[in-house]
Amino acid sequence: MRDFHAFSNAQALSQATAELFIKTARKAVEERGLFTVALSGGSTPKHLFEELAQPACSRDIPWDRTLIFWSDERAVPPDSEHSNYRLANDTLLSRITIPEKNILRIKGELGAQRAAEELERDLTETFGDQGMPRFDFVLLGLGTDGHTASLFPGTEALSATTMTAAVINPPANPQMDRVTFSLPILNNARTVLFMVIGDSKRRIVSEIRSDPTAVERYPAARVSARKTLWFADHAALGKGE
Repeated sequence: MRDFHAFSNAQALSQATAELFIKTARKAVEERGLFTVALSGGSTPKHLFEELAQPACSRDIPWDRTLIFWSDERAVPPDSEHSNYRLANDTLLSRITIPEKNILRIKGELGAQRAAEELERDLTETFGDQGMPRFDFVLLGLGTDGHTASLFPGTEALSATTMTAAVINPPANPQMDRVTFSLPILNNARTVLFMVIGDSKRRIVSEIRSDPTAVERYPAARVSARKTLWFADHAALGKGE
């Protein structure tokens, strides 16, 4: 079941997400000894990463017990301006103390197909080979076409039953090959949180929220984890929603 929350602006939304990130991390470590998280790309999580890097937040997060993955990546080197890893590294990872082995980036420089295979290996080594991995926290965004991660409308990746998929020549801007988590791994997470900002997303958010047929058009509408949260600013969700 989707749970929608409205925030006055991007800063308030990011602060609320940071608080939930910390709470979830501490609970996961207390209960299972490890916090597994998948970050997202795009510009929306930048404020969140900067918030988490602040000492007031960072000191409350058990980074030594945190394993960081990404829900998708472009087939580019880690220093590319189009790299999801680079955004997180510049704004968060380079500013905190976390063991290098705890950062499991998608190796986009290998090409989409091989990078997807390497990601599958990392997931299996981390979670074991007994069924679909269960992440504690997965951060996602929403495209203006309703895509999330690199799951685009009309692409083969939507029907993947494996943990990951290579996405070749996706209908995206910039159009470059990508690697993505599949819907089964997203839907197996304990918590998925969508961060949505801006009025360009409002129509899609409204449809996903109220129209049962939205799952036929928008990949993001197909994400239904144990807890699926939508944190949106007033421009995307509407004031007082």
